[in-house]
Amino acid sequence: MNLEREIRAMTHDFVRHGGKTNRRKQRERMLAFAKFAAANGAPNMGEVGKKTVLAFYKAHRDQAPRTKYAYFLAIRELWRLACKTGEPPKPR
Repeated sequence: MNLEREIRAMTHDFVRHGGKTNRRKQRERMLAFAKFAAANGAPNMGEVGKKTVLAFYKAHRDQAPRTKYAYFLAIRELWRLACKTGEPPKPR
């Protein structure tokens, strides 16, 4: 399964509950991260790790701190949905 499709499937119920606008934006951020991870050789969520997250932050280092934090929150939620242990690294 393609990484982007996998994330869409994982976030289907996530988007349906809670604050709809915020959750849609978080899903968009998750998909942006998925496109980056797929472009860097991660075919599925099992191949995504802390190095991928750090590379994503490094590629987007010119973003405002608030935007970086919003991406961190979306990636952290994705981490939880994928049942990965621990937390993803925070942006510096």
